[in-house]
Amino acid sequence: MLEAAPLPREAIAQRRAINTRLKQPHLPQGAPTSPALANLCAFGLDLRLNALAERFGARYTRYADDLVFSGSKALHQQWVDLRAWVTAIAQDEGFTLRADKTRVMPAHQRQYVTGLVVNERANYSRTQFDILKARLHRLGQQPQVDISERARLTGEVQWASQWLAPTRRAKLQRLLRAIRFSNEL
Repeated sequence: MLEAAPLPREAIAQRRAINTRLKQPHLPQGAPTSPALANLCAFGLDLRLNALAERFGARYTRYADDLVFSGSKALHQQWVDLRAWVTAIAQDEGFTLRADKTRVMPAHQRQYVTGLVVNERANYSRTQFDILKARLHRLGQQPQVDISERARLTGEVQWASQWLAPTRRAKLQRLLRAIRFSNEL
């Protein structure tokens, strides 16, 4: 009879912490309803932050839990005041801002939000494109790729394609078609 090795103290403490967190009311992540539930939860926050942005002569956008304030150079100069207001409103609505994810991105620098470059228009970054292209190329060189990868890769290519120029989109789709999935042999 085999016996399982005892868990290290850190693993036990981590498991207890997770169990304690999961006992608290929370929203599940990854369900198809998650975006709609997030929007309902943040409705009051969105109303207040949109009004705040208008007072600062800016535009407010939120995607999931990413808050974005866009505006002129004057907004950059008012950053300290804007941040204080946003922090207070978020706390009043039951949210907490993460200081480690808060940043100012002036127009002359790459502005990166939710995995996209957003300076002039939303765009998939060159680095992301190159990484995806290389991964598809590598998988296309393999004699067989597990069929379970197909849906994820297809979704990734489709998501990237909506931000890409037609030639880049075609390149990714061509590389995806060249992959031999396990049920196609």
